[in-house]
Amino acid sequence: MKTLKLFLLLLTLHTLIYAESLNMETITANLHQAIQTKLKGQNGKIVKEIYAKTGNKPLWIGAENREKMGELIQALKDPLFNYKNKSFDQKSIKKLLYYLDNNAIAPSKKAAVYARLDLLLTNSYVRLVRFIVQGDVDWALVQKKFAALKESDDIHAVWEMKPKSFPSHGPLIAAAKNGNIHEYLVSLIPLEDRYRKLVKLLKEYRRMEKFPQIPYSNSPLKLGDRNSRVLQVKKRLQISGDYPKWAELDKKFDKTLRQAVITYQKRYLLEVTGQVDKTMTWYLNQPARKNIQAIITNLDKTKLYPKHFEKEYIEVNVPDFNLRYYRNGEMIMKKGVVVGRIDRPTPIFDDKLEYMVINPTWTIPDNLIKRDLIHVLREDPNYLIEHNIHVFRGNKEVEITQEDLDPYEHSDKRVPWRFVQFPGDDNALGRVKFMFPNKYAVYLHDTDNKSLLDRRYKVYSSGCMRVEQPFDLVDLLLQHARGNWSQEKIEEIIATDKPTTIRLKRPIPVHIVYFTVYEEDGLAYFKHDIYLYDMIIEQSTSGHKKQTFTVPKKRMISIKKQKQKQKPLSN
Repeated sequence: MKTLKLFLLLLTLHTLIYAESLNMETITANLHQAIQTKLKGQNGKIVKEIYAKTGNKPLWIGAENREKMGELIQALKDPLFNYKNKSFDQKSIKKLLYYLDNNAIAPSKKAAVYARLDLLLTNSYVRLVRFIVQGDVDWALVQKKFAALKESDDIHAVWEMKPKSFPSHGPLIAAAKNGNIHEYLVSLIPLEDRYRKLVKLLKEYRRMEKFPQIPYSNSPLKLGDRNSRVLQVKKRLQISGDYPKWAELDKKFDKTLRQAVITYQKRYLLEVTGQVDKTMTWYLNQPARKNIQAIITNLDKTKLYPKHFEKEYIEVNVPDFNLRYYRNGEMIMKKGVVVGRIDRPTPIFDDKLEYMVINPTWTIPDNLIKRDLIHVLREDPNYLIEHNIHVFRGNKEVEITQEDLDPYEHSDKRVPWRFVQFPGDDNALGRVKFMFPNKYAVYLHDTDNKSLLDRRYKVYSSGCMRVEQPFDLVDLLLQHARGNWSQEKIEEIIATDKPTTIRLKRPIPVHIVYFTVYEEDGLAYFKHDIYLYDMIIEQSTSGHKKQTFTVPKKRMISIKKQKQKQKPLSN
């Protein structure tokens, strides 16, 4: 209906151009003058270039441009492109169209108004393209806040961001001249599959009515219970799609509700009990606007990425604690991962996996020697022997004393010895590591402490990522290995305790990402902002900017508590 009204409005408008004996030469003359006097800034330069490359003629006015103009106006308000409902001068455009449609402009001024409308549309087109490609997050400010975390909380936050420049002008101008506006704008969408799913979720949550508040109780609701709170929970879970629309809205806690509760708990990474306790009640009572903001922030993050990743790649989503292996657009493996502690976050970056090592040694990084090992040896002088750690200077194994190490604990100088844990069942890297050599010395690996993979928040490493059932990943990667490697051969190697390197014929891309909202198997998942990166990004966005960032005094995962519970030398 809206499209029909717009079409009729544009039809009337273009009919009026000729009914009033206006000609394109007069409008073009006014447009040329406006181009010289009205355009400023970075967008103004691009708008001038667009007109210069198209003969300085109107791009949207005239019968031949009617469909193209309608397509642009529709795009300016389409959530697929403008998910933040930015103005892009839509009110001014609508106002000018209304005045022209209702013959409210003096004949002597109509040519100038048509010229102004054309210029306004072109400028809005450029602004929309800039938003689709670059967004409105100040990524430099985000990085500044990351750096400040090191000073304030001793957190070395790393995210290798690659903000994009404005796209090539050729296709932009071609679309403005020849049409196909929608097709061109779609070509600019980053991580298109993920992006489209997030836009779909955003539409759904914006349509959701106000969530009913669930009363708190010390007694969890469980299967078989019957009271008014059950009815409220059913209403609430029906709004978010966890409880079926066809199911009964009554006071009985039945099997259908129990399954809905389990679904909700999985989506929010709550303890899966099938019961509604105080923690779940708190989550249920959070307003929909929190979900909406989370979705928007995750859409903003897509701007840092290309239109799509490679045909085959590994993705580690840090706040989701999962590794996914994709091939030809299909997820062929999903495994849990343990990631970096709150004070030792896993860096967010892209690389390529080049080889695997069966029975790896672990060379303890310099920062862990200073932050952990020296202190541990002071408390337990036999720690090196007990954990099969050997000390080298160059290629020669040596013995050192606590007095040798103490001066380096708080020094900027590198420790002049290598501490190497030999292969074995108690090696911190387990029985295999997956190498994509990088300056952060982080990688994927097995673990000697598999119980951590059962935890709700898997934030226990010093930056590396420990993989659940890592030999399933080995089996996938062996398809790309140089030489022939059978399962029996791998088992024989493990039994030797000797390090063995398996190189790949071609490297497999690895993307370490930070998405707290995603859709999978038709369900929306909302994960905790473990490193507070979402909060930093939100507070670095146009209209919401704060020049500094302060870590909240209360957060779900406490750095202090983590340090108290942390096993020393966790990689």
